[in-house]
Amino acid sequence: MDHYEKLSETEKQKYLANLANMYYERNMTQSEIAEQLSTTRFKVSKLLQEARDLNVVEIIINKPNDRYTKAENLLIKHFNLIDAIILDNHMMSHDETIHALGKLGAKYVERVVTENSIIGLLWGKTLFNVIKQMKPKNKIPITAVQVLGAAAKDNPLVDSPELIRKFANIYGGKYKYLYAPLYIDNDYARKALLQEPVINDTLFLASKCDIILTGIGTIDAVFASTLWSSYLVENKNFHINSEKAVGCIYARLYDENGAEVDIDINKKIIGTELNTFHQVKYRIGVAAGKYKAEAILGALRGNHVNVLISDASTVQKLFNLANINVEE
Repeated sequence: MDHYEKLSETEKQKYLANLANMYYERNMTQSEIAEQLSTTRFKVSKLLQEARDLNVVEIIINKPNDRYTKAENLLIKHFNLIDAIILDNHMMSHDETIHALGKLGAKYVERVVTENSIIGLLWGKTLFNVIKQMKPKNKIPITAVQVLGAAAKDNPLVDSPELIRKFANIYGGKYKYLYAPLYIDNDYARKALLQEPVINDTLFLASKCDIILTGIGTIDAVFASTLWSSYLVENKNFHINSEKAVGCIYARLYDENGAEVDIDINKKIIGTELNTFHQVKYRIGVAAGKYKAEAILGALRGNHVNVLISDASTVQKLFNLANINVEE
């Protein structure tokens, strides 16, 4: 073990991962590891802590997740939803809420995915957290498909291509990319690109989705990629009409009733049409945070999702905005 300090950073991570595997997965004691590696128990303990500090090892405590069933029933009743999964997060921090919500979302997705399901995936940290916690019991044939062009998120780990690949690998299934950007400014070029066989084939498959997994964003969500933000800043149409928008879903800005805002960017999208999304059996929206309450309400009113996975604090604000009495 004396050679550890001379290793490269990548080699150190591999070494720590092997050490952590011995302790956490193989259930070896620190003394047993020290003996096998010809070192001391103190050094093993120190390196195990280093593995945690560098996120080579993540310790997750899975507390029972209580659900706010009254809110779930109200949402189903008022917005004609298939289902609502609402986390009772009144005693949780923000990080705990996001983790617990991802766990609930993962369980729900696992329940509705069946053999030969075609699953369309969007992007975002919330979806990343859901997919990260998925642990289906069996490998089954499924297909994950990219339904919109690449959003070019600044963090590629939460963009559609990476999430699609991860989702498919969890089930041992297939995946299909849409080799195009999210927006094309030139209308002639956009229409021509949509007719390209590779693009057209992927969009045809996307139109067959029986499950869509999406986040729900505020209008600021369209600025999450620096690639598109400069275009939006220069677009006067965006600034004039975005004042009417309350949220963003499927890359489209919509108003408080869920109707698409008459805005240039909504007409520049490469991907599945909004009315096609509305034909999908399970349109699962996962979103948390009081600041998203207005956006979620608009998405529900517009029928953009028919399954909502959220938290009690956010939904309480949503009820206030919609004048829904929680005591009814």
